[in-house]
Amino acid sequence: MTRPQPQLVVGASGLVGGALIEAAGRRGIPAVGTYHRHAQPGLLQLDIRNAASVDRFVRSVRPSVVHLAAAVGSADLCEVDTAAAAAVNVEGVQNVTTAAAGVGAHLVFFSSDYVFDGTAGPYSEDEPVAPICRYGELKVEAEQIVLAAGGLVVRTTVVYGWEEQGKNFVCRLLRTLAAGATLDAPIDQLGSPTYAPNLAEVTLELAGRAERGVLHVVGPHRIDRYGFACAAARAFGLDESLVLPVETRMLEQIAPRPLAAGMRPDRAQALLQTRLVGYREGLALMAAQGAAVSELAA
Repeated sequence: MTRPQPQLVVGASGLVGGALIEAAGRRGIPAVGTYHRHAQPGLLQLDIRNAASVDRFVRSVRPSVVHLAAAVGSADLCEVDTAAAAAVNVEGVQNVTTAAAGVGAHLVFFSSDYVFDGTAGPYSEDEPVAPICRYGELKVEAEQIVLAAGGLVVRTTVVYGWEEQGKNFVCRLLRTLAAGATLDAPIDQLGSPTYAPNLAEVTLELAGRAERGVLHVVGPHRIDRYGFACAAARAFGLDESLVLPVETRMLEQIAPRPLAAGMRPDRAQALLQTRLVGYREGLALMAAQGAAVSELAA
């Protein structure tokens, strides 16, 4: 009996990639995951900036699908050192795209609502891109590479959930409020919070259908970052008065942010059997998972 080809998750040490590995396990899909700097049990090291290494690695795995979740995800870092960010977010994407094509694997790439200017969201897939920061510009370049190769671009945003590195907004908020400290949250940044395990399940379904082009895969509800932070505090029984409403300009961030952003997931949802969950449900699921983990560890 022929063994099924695995799916490859590049960047499995991060939030999205880790969720994909877990979702594949739940579905009985064989999967291989990689990391770059943050080693984790079961993951293999890969630097997507090295084209030869990527080619050898992909040929050794011979995956049916390659999920590319690895990226320099900080908009501010992309602004400060664009060359270093481009080496990963554009050249690395080209390397993985070429290697995937070499073994006939379907490529799934994760992008962002930072490809838009944030003046008229929520955005549909048909609206023109107009990035206002280097991170968004690099995502647009990467999207063009993937689309030219016949891959799928999954645009998502404000992704949250449990992760080893704890970098996402909700994990950082929980650490801050649990310590009794205050957190500044913008009232003028609108987005579509997306629960990582739900994003992963949807992505596997889309990959199984060999979908191509651009799809927006986000939670169905749009909210400002302050309101989302308060909802997260309530979901975890923390003091929401510690969340302070501010305007984005007060944060003095290096890279400009698209403010009235977020995306419409209608096109993706029409294709899917899996339901996209809103942020209240996602936060409740995350809190329940956290409680279950705590009980197991006790």
